[in-house]
Amino acid sequence: MSTLSKIKTLLLLLSAYVTGIGSANAKEPNWMINPASYQYNMTMMAVANISCGELTNAGNRIGVFLGDECRGSALTGQVINGRFIASLFIYSNVYNGEKLTFKIYDAYKDTLYDAKVSVQFQQNAAYGTGGSPYVIYNKFPCYVNKEILPASNFISPNEDGKNDYFEIDDVASYYDFALTVYNEQGLEVYKSANNYKNDWGGTYDGKILPTGAYLYAYKNAATAKEYKGIINIIKTN
Repeated sequence: MSTLSKIKTLLLLLSAYVTGIGSANAKEPNWMINPASYQYNMTMMAVANISCGELTNAGNRIGVFLGDECRGSALTGQVINGRFIASLFIYSNVYNGEKLTFKIYDAYKDTLYDAKVSVQFQQNAAYGTGGSPYVIYNKFPCYVNKEILPASNFISPNEDGKNDYFEIDDVASYYDFALTVYNEQGLEVYKSANNYKNDWGGTYDGKILPTGAYLYAYKNAATAKEYKGIINIIKTN
């Protein structure tokens, strides 16, 4: 082999190595689980996102793990509003508290990725919905391409399961942001730590706030990236 050929071969190998960081070529994984072995379960509706692009293939698979033990697995075979969603049942023998991680199998590339997100197991919890699925990322952050925060602009906290909380699409990608909400007089009525979890239901001191417009600031203190907007609280009972 000539010196030029050797150099080309080395460059190809180096390129393959760099491209493959955080991933591995693999045939479709055999992630098996026996539900009868577990006492508790929760559900998740999720989509797979690789390098800030959402996968659109019904043959992709999302797996949920505690260490190396698979606790749930499903194909992204349910299509809702053009998004390929995996409907997962996730199992545990601990009522709550276990930290679960994810893997993504990209069927088109026949490649396995370790995800960057994690969740805490909670009996009967439900992460994500058909209209707003939980996003499993292999890379953070992806919000840098968004100038407008993809969030609801009103909440109606009446516990009917619709618009009860201030929800941000793909909230897991904003794990390093803190949410602060103010009333019209500038009084702070809510403040989260980093990693807001779509769980503010329009309350202050345990009581639902009056109907009206509230200003929010959603900020990453480390980078100074900030989103501002209005949340309208509408009391219906």
